[in-house]
Amino acid sequence: MLSAINQRHLSMLRDISEVSSLCATQTYIWGGLAPDVLSGRFLREHDDVDGFTLNMWALEDQLTALYQQKGYAVSIVKEVHFLRVEYGEARAVFNQLEIDGETAMWRHAGNEGTVYFPQLWLSPTPHRFYDASVFASGVEFEYCIKTRPQLLNPEWKGREKEVAALHWLEGALDDKQIDRLAIQKRIWSHNPYWVRRGYPSG
Repeated sequence: MLSAINQRHLSMLRDISEVSSLCATQTYIWGGLAPDVLSGRFLREHDDVDGFTLNMWALEDQLTALYQQKGYAVSIVKEVHFLRVEYGEARAVFNQLEIDGETAMWRHAGNEGTVYFPQLWLSPTPHRFYDASVFASGVEFEYCIKTRPQLLNPEWKGREKEVAALHWLEGALDDKQIDRLAIQKRIWSHNPYWVRRGYPSG
């Protein structure tokens, strides 16, 4: 039996899939909910949904209109170019995703921060998650983001709830015989916001 908040987030995942399809794009779930999607079931309750949407900036008007038609409150945080949607206690935040050849570029802070990683780390087909079809980032991406949060924010402090997710990701990588150190070399970032404050890029 799903909790009320997980039921709301499952409904949101269905809406994200439908809206993305209508806009001829994909939204990939990352962060806390990604291990749940990859394992096919909720592993815990979540505060929100994080996603990056392919070519989101060009589709903002369409995405906004479609989410509003479904009853969501929609806002755009212009400084970092987030698209935020909310319905009651369920909320999601989306960023721009771009693909350049074999490289994916996640604009996690608009033009002030980009993470670069192999496009192959994104699921090529949607995962079945209860009665929803959900695209998600892969275990390689999630592991690297969890173990190298400085890719996003050099002042990031880890959170206790991420420990269980990291253990799950380590097990998933080991099951696939993926070298943890090797994949760390395939992801990098450039964050002008933090470079201006004296932190190195990369």
